[in-house]
Amino acid sequence: MLRALIIIPAFAQFLVVAAQDLVSTEPRTRTALLEEFTAIRCGNCPAAHVVANALSSAYPEDLVVIGVHGGGLAIPVGAQPDFRTTDGAALWNQFNVTFQPQGLVNRGSLLATATWSSAVQNVIATPSPVNLGLATAFDADTRILTIDLELYYTASSPPGADAISVLLTQDRIIGYQQDYVNGAQAAYEHRHVLRDYVTSIGGDPVLDAEEGTFVQRSWTITVPEEWDAEDLSVVGFVGEQEGVVYQARSVGIISGATAIHDEDNTVFGAPYPVPATELITIPVNTSSAARLTVRDMTGRIVQSVNVPVGSERIVVDVRSFAPGHYFYQAEDGRAQRFLVGR
Repeated sequence: MLRALIIIPAFAQFLVVAAQDLVSTEPRTRTALLEEFTAIRCGNCPAAHVVANALSSAYPEDLVVIGVHGGGLAIPVGAQPDFRTTDGAALWNQFNVTFQPQGLVNRGSLLATATWSSAVQNVIATPSPVNLGLATAFDADTRILTIDLELYYTASSPPGADAISVLLTQDRIIGYQQDYVNGAQAAYEHRHVLRDYVTSIGGDPVLDAEEGTFVQRSWTITVPEEWDAEDLSVVGFVGEQEGVVYQARSVGIISGATAIHDEDNTVFGAPYPVPATELITIPVNTSSAARLTVRDMTGRIVQSVNVPVGSERIVVDVRSFAPGHYFYQAEDGRAQRFLVGR
């Protein structure tokens, strides 16, 4: 687990809502969390990766995927990458995972790949007692990452202790992967790879899960130099401690800017498909005129578009964009990230 300075102000949890910036107070349905148990020497795993990636693209705002490498087939041979983590091994043990690929959707029972889609659809149609918002701020010089999380309980949680979990995943890691369909691949693109938990795998306890409770938490960590910050995402989820998950969110890391996954009505929604190759669609959540600004990771503006009144979505042509990460924002300065791949 990464060492984290956890900042929990004295006013971090109370029944009268005040100054929440990241989370809605209106009831929401659940979001889905898919924990995919996988390994680099598992020849059946690439087919499962295809399913997980397709679901991620189909439900960009409603699904978070975590690739948890473990078991004997995750042990690298020679120069093969090692994606094993102490926390990942603990999860394999906790959920009695004995082979891969398998998956957990919102911490239900272990599922075969063919049932992931129906499980995700069932979850996102279910009401949630709690909403979750997440934000990150990253200093590229010091590599200090600040993570802010907010909860609001729109209904009382069922009996049992709730907990907040926060972790880091990484995309675009190129390395070996066994593949029984296409043959072993030396330069496979690994996505959603669990890097480490910021909290313990059991999560940080929620002291009061009653209707009307507002919770704020913050963590500050130093990102290891060997991890490409542009490819990292912070995942936060809340649910019964070591039990069912109610809500999950994922947000990228943008140097010099604040990245936010905001449950309130933001001007622009989550983009799709991810990664984009030619066009990317961004939902518009306002009936007023707006302006979309797209920047590269250095902060340079690469496109700026006026969004007409009444638009439901805007399509951005990214064929001239170099592969890599970009972020877009409205005039309020809140940024969301997308990936252009080829």
